[in-house]
Amino acid sequence: MLESVIVKELNSIEQIEEARHLEHTIWDVDSIPVHQTVSAIRNGGLVLGAYLDGELIGFNYSCPGYMDGETYLYSHMLGIKREFRELGVGELLKIYQKDIATTRGYRKCKWTFDPLEARNGYLNFTKLRAYANMYISDCYGEMQDPFNRSLPTDRLVVEWQLVDNDYLRWDAKVEELLEGAEQLVSWSLSAVGLPMLDKDNEFAPSISYYRDAYLLPIPQYFQKIKIESPPLAEDWRYKTRSIFQAMFDQGFTIVHLTPHNEHVNQYLFVKRSLFAL
Repeated sequence: MLESVIVKELNSIEQIEEARHLEHTIWDVDSIPVHQTVSAIRNGGLVLGAYLDGELIGFNYSCPGYMDGETYLYSHMLGIKREFRELGVGELLKIYQKDIATTRGYRKCKWTFDPLEARNGYLNFTKLRAYANMYISDCYGEMQDPFNRSLPTDRLVVEWQLVDNDYLRWDAKVEELLEGAEQLVSWSLSAVGLPMLDKDNEFAPSISYYRDAYLLPIPQYFQKIKIESPPLAEDWRYKTRSIFQAMFDQGFTIVHLTPHNEHVNQYLFVKRSLFAL
């Protein structure tokens, strides 16, 4: 089915309005005003749409970014209709975004995502080979959409190099580090079969982590935990927040998410210097 998906740039008011309706359908909240999106497009931004048989099934909205003397494309929003989320449409949109961005002079793209969403982590790190070494607690404050309500909106800041990528070297280094990576903390299953992290609170942020690589488990289905056990979801949020912040403070970065089993995936933390990041 993926080979039948057509990705194209959206420029007209009618196309942007269509993407706006899809945004509302996905998140069930007020969507970005058309005038704001159009203004971004006319000043270096980019909106892409993914179509299947003439139906808009996904979109990606980006705007120019500038921080600390660096210009980049900030990818603010990527959304896919629920029934099409396992097809690779998100990756297709990102690759198309990369192609257009590089022709317009961008060398880097950034965005944020919830680090406990394994599907997004797999796309960002394993598929796209992006990386992250910044964690923002409660990045957007309280949000009421179905994906974010009831928990702090913690986010990882993802950076994606758009040019001069040596993917063969990157993949070989990741494989090498995975072989020797040590578990940061343990995980286990609750009485009802939901994954729990560091049950005995063994992680110590003050310890110096000296190995080249470490693995951190995250749930395979975090939304399921949020529905079935809100206290456990909160436990995952605060425990992983402490771990992410401690590891980033010690010079580590995330470069990969590897599937482990039906309950958890695992982030690969590596020393930032090993990838010259």
